[in-house]
Amino acid sequence: MSYHAKQTTIFWYDLETFGLDSRYDRIAQFAGQRTDLDLNPIGEPIVLYAKLSDDYLPDPLSCTITGITPQEVNRKGVCESDLIERINTEFSKPNTVVAGFNNIRFDDEFIRNALYRNFLDPYKREWDNNCSRWDIIDLVRAAYDLRPEGITWPPRKEETGNPTFRLTALTEANGIEQVGAHDALVDVKATIGIARLIKDKQPKLYDYYFALRAKTQVKKIVSTPFGEPVLYTAAFFSKNEGCSRLITPITHMRNNPNAIICFDLSRDIAPLLHATEENLLKVDGVFTLAINKCPFVSPLSVLTDQLAIKLGLDKQLALFRHQQIINEPKLLLLARNYEDKFEGVDDVDFQLYDRFFGDADQKRFALIRTAQPKEKLSLNLDFEDTRIPTMLFRHVGRNWSEVFTEEQRRKWRSYCANRTLNPPGQVKMNWNFFTRKIEEKLASTDVSAEEKRVLADLKAYAQELEKRIFS
Repeated sequence: MSYHAKQTTIFWYDLETFGLDSRYDRIAQFAGQRTDLDLNPIGEPIVLYAKLSDDYLPDPLSCTITGITPQEVNRKGVCESDLIERINTEFSKPNTVVAGFNNIRFDDEFIRNALYRNFLDPYKREWDNNCSRWDIIDLVRAAYDLRPEGITWPPRKEETGNPTFRLTALTEANGIEQVGAHDALVDVKATIGIARLIKDKQPKLYDYYFALRAKTQVKKIVSTPFGEPVLYTAAFFSKNEGCSRLITPITHMRNNPNAIICFDLSRDIAPLLHATEENLLKVDGVFTLAINKCPFVSPLSVLTDQLAIKLGLDKQLALFRHQQIINEPKLLLLARNYEDKFEGVDDVDFQLYDRFFGDADQKRFALIRTAQPKEKLSLNLDFEDTRIPTMLFRHVGRNWSEVFTEEQRRKWRSYCANRTLNPPGQVKMNWNFFTRKIEEKLASTDVSAEEKRVLADLKAYAQELEKRIFS
């Protein structure tokens, strides 16, 4: 089957990464498969690898889980700039729904940060050309809570008794092939398999959630201010009975129209009634719901008395608490005056969400992207945003360090050495931690032969990197 621009298609994807911090860690492997809305493949799958630059140390634990080493990506891969441009082109094709399994909270953040680092718009592919994004992990949770019939559910977690929604557990329980988990393409095919299972067994639920990728649909259910109670299905509500709670939408955050301040109606309301602007979001039961992250929200009518019992919810108490909230107009003023504050990191790689780039700078980005690597640092562009000069030097160094002059090369080596010795923010993976972890794991008797092969490759890579940046 071939791709047609006017046809709505789904591009399923997965990443394997060298760590868990989307601002600092790097993509190791990307895989994707486009399908039609009936989940039939369109074209061949895509598998890409990203080379590593000398200013970064991979997490040995991540490498032993995926089996992917720096040597493998440097042999098979392209530079990050070329990788993210190829991904962005695929994601931005008209009428594309980009989807995955926990991609909105994990993979999409890596994509956004890679776009940001390489002077491409981090958000445009999520809305332009009638494109959107979707994530089926909350569809799986909702199927478990609301429409479990027809799906075999894996055994609960031993330590908590909560249901498990790991992709490997779901595929094994339902006879869906996933040999070689933590390979991106294997996981993509498994994700499509789970989506197909739910679409086949619970088509109305599937279609309902597919529509919720649009913020306009979410806002029809989650209305503000003081909207009707909503049944919200999310990971942080997980307990033995399921993952859904009744919530009250209070109001949008003043500085973020995509975030709605809500209250979990299973919690005690007294602390909320005595909250201040300073501690509002620290009150037990208060949280923000992101309408642009495909939340699985259902109208109150879905929660029958029988379903409430099954989910362990006291429906009448929740409705009583909701009435108490909407009878307190001061809460509305409190929530509207609340301004989200966060402590930033003094490093441009960590500043994607600090502010948007101005229009003039974004036009200059097009010049950066089209210039030859050796010309990028001599364009003499007058940037308005103070982040950009540092970003540009790193952009060239990470992707084409071979074009540096001798002076630029010395500066780059010094930067790489300092960054691996003293990484920014709360990053623990410095040179000493990296090399010590490798030696500890190699000496351990609990490490498999395959893991030791990966660790030996990491040790060899560390020795090569040491010569390049410390000599």
